Amino acid sequence: MQSILPLKIWNLKNSDTSLSIIDVILKNRQLPDDHMEPFRLSEKLHDPYLLPDMEKGVARILKAIKENEKIVVFGDYDVDGVTSTALMLYFFKAVNYPVSYIVPNREQDGYGLKISGVDKANALAAKLIVTVDNGISANEAIEYANTLGIDVVVTDHHLQEGDLPPAYAVINPNRTDSTYPMRQICGVTVAFKLTHALGMKLLSEEEYKQFLISHLDLVAIGIIADVMPLRDENYALVKFGLKVLVNTKKPGLIELKKVSGIKTGTITPITIGYFLAPRLNAAGRMGEASMAVDLLVEESQAKARNIAMQLDGLNKERQSLQYSYLEAAINSINGTEKEDNKVIIVENDEWQAGLIGLVSGKLKEQFCRPALAFTRDTDGNFVGSARSIEAFHVTEALTLFNHYFVNYGGHHKAAGLTIPAENYSIFKEEFISYVNGVLADEKFTPELEIDSIVEVDQINERVSHQIQEIGPFGEMNPEPFLLLQNGRIRDIRIMSGGRHLKFYVEKANRIFECLWWGGGEYKDDIRLGSECDLVFRMNINIFQGTPRLQLTIEDVKINN
Repeated sequence: MQSILPLKIWNLKNSDTSLSIIDVILKNRQLPDDHMEPFRLSEKLHDPYLLPDMEKGVARILKAIKENEKIVVFGDYDVDGVTSTALMLYFFKAVNYPVSYIVPNREQDGYGLKISGVDKANALAAKLIVTVDNGISANEAIEYANTLGIDVVVTDHHLQEGDLPPAYAVINPNRTDSTYPMRQICGVTVAFKLTHALGMKLLSEEEYKQFLISHLDLVAIGIIADVMPLRDENYALVKFGLKVLVNTKKPGLIELKKVSGIKTGTITPITIGYFLAPRLNAAGRMGEASMAVDLLVEESQAKARNIAMQLDGLNKERQSLQYSYLEAAINSINGTEKEDNKVIIVENDEWQAGLIGLVSGKLKEQFCRPALAFTRDTDGNFVGSARSIEAFHVTEALTLFNHYFVNYGGHHKAAGLTIPAENYSIFKEEFISYVNGVLADEKFTPELEIDSIVEVDQINERVSHQIQEIGPFGEMNPEPFLLLQNGRIRDIRIMSGGRHLKFYVEKANRIFECLWWGGGEYKDDIRLGSECDLVFRMNINIFQGTPRLQLTIEDVKINN
């Protein structure tokens, strides 16, 4: 039987082993020469007043506080939205000004500020709505708010697709007229900038700086969960935010770490992406997103523990449903459709709207092409979630078909949209034809970017620690992959009922422990005594208090 390994096309960036691995990695990522130098957070942050309308927004909020007007924070149900909401609640508490908050229900309310959301704020006697992580496309709702005598200050980061909404202020780095130096920031970072600007007006210098530092844990979680590029101020906020998260004083985050099984003193973006964010997201996907906000601002350890356990339970339900949805989606794709089309579109009326983004994301990963998953809402509309590859800007593409939509919005690689039932078939037909044309030459073979070949003397704990200093790793600063050639496989072990593989590779009288997560299905290809090339991440694994070098395998090529 012929081996299916390697799984991906390998793109090797450096084959000169005389070069410093660290220098190679920095060059590959086009990171600045001073990237490894220590820095103060304040040195990397841009002035919040560089954001459009920041001055107007701050002035309106100060007026509301001075005149004792009711302020309602209107958030969103994803991790970026709930961390943004929690951050704003913490700030108003710090200045001793009571506010209310609303987070829409994904199934019942949909995304963003709508007329129904304004009505809820009006019922709370709001005179000012401050949106976080939404609002840039809420023109109709904001016009309605204006007729009720409610001002709206929008803080958002999503792309401006049409005219600006008629809000009192629209604070968004992605306004078409924005000159903000770092446009690729998420909702919680925009909210952080607003609290920075307000803090300078309402708190002493020591107080507002302490406030900003103490809530960097929320900012880091939002940035990672929203997959923002770890460059510029994002990099600095995450680097410092992860340190704050390790020693967080927030009972909700302490308990969330516990139920997630996080015991280590080191937290990485992977920790957030795989353990914390899914549980926070589970609230909006499976229940009420307000649960996640309540967890993040809860002061009682016992109450926080209870909410964290509920979120953990919801996440388990989410995992089970996601698996069944994905299985149904794959079964619905016939072979001809997969071969002929450059985009995958699936639909199922029974799917929960909160999970279709996970379905489209998994399909995109599995088939290496854009994917859209749809379900139906109570009005019969098709509600969809799109995930895309680097070569295809899905939101720009959808803009060409927006005459078919009730609403839509998103980024380069992700978007959401709602289509009336009568428009769905024609949209699907035309969109598939469009994507087939645009991506006609795309090969759709997964590729693996490898930073450098390494020799055995370059694989050690010292180099591993140096590599970690280049992090935190994430979008636009991926964890480095290295290549070891011509090793020999020794002592293969199957783990976790066949899901994972542990094996040892020998070269030049050195033996390296290798762990391949999800590699169990390739156990028949990894044969004892075979010569192989390994693509891996170099890690230090702490077991029973003792650190040891471990190679986390990404792909393997069998040479004989």
